Amino acid sequence: MTSLKFITIFLSITLYSCGQSKTEKKADPTVTELSNKIIPLVNHLGNPDSCRKALLYLDSATTIDSNCFLCYYNKLMFLSSLKQFDKALLAINNCIRISPFAQDLYLTGGILYEKVGDTISSRKYFQKSLTICNKVLDTMSISNRDYEMLLTNKATNLIMLGDQQKASEVFKQLYDKQTDPDLKNEISSMMKKNKKQLLDSYDK
Repeated sequence: MTSLKFITIFLSITLYSCGQSKTEKKADPTVTELSNKIIPLVNHLGNPDSCRKALLYLDSATTIDSNCFLCYYNKLMFLSSLKQFDKALLAINNCIRISPFAQDLYLTGGILYEKVGDTISSRKYFQKSLTICNKVLDTMSISNRDYEMLLTNKATNLIMLGDQQKASEVFKQLYDKQTDPDLKNEISSMMKKNKKQLLDSYDK
């Protein structure tokens, strides 16, 4: 994840879902077993065979449980590594089906639609993510641990929607608030990126 490690939209094993509380249910033990088999493969995302092996486990898991959110979400990193963005879109849309109020999912979906050349759908997803971000930020304290992440995703959506000026204003808020020198450098770098540069960074 190079210089974009500060942005939560780029794929990892963990997830923040804004505004969505998911009811806990007892996991199918076979699904859990299949999901656990991908753990050692996460360290080999650059190896196509490892990615395909992980996807076989996860596909088997979602065949058993079509509502396994993490199974679909974890497919994203392997599919993105293989540049199978059309299949990654199926995975992210299943995530959205299960967790429909998570702004980060729509932002990731927007990126993926851009990768397959569907700019009409991507714009709808970026706008949906931005709307959710704004709604949550309106009632969130700046001391909330998720405040900076929401602002970062808001700025990223604005860049993707072509509003570089407003994005820069949001990044300026983040920059002024940040005390960590490394993160200040990350934010400063982000302030200079345009839509194409962000999309190019997704593949690195």
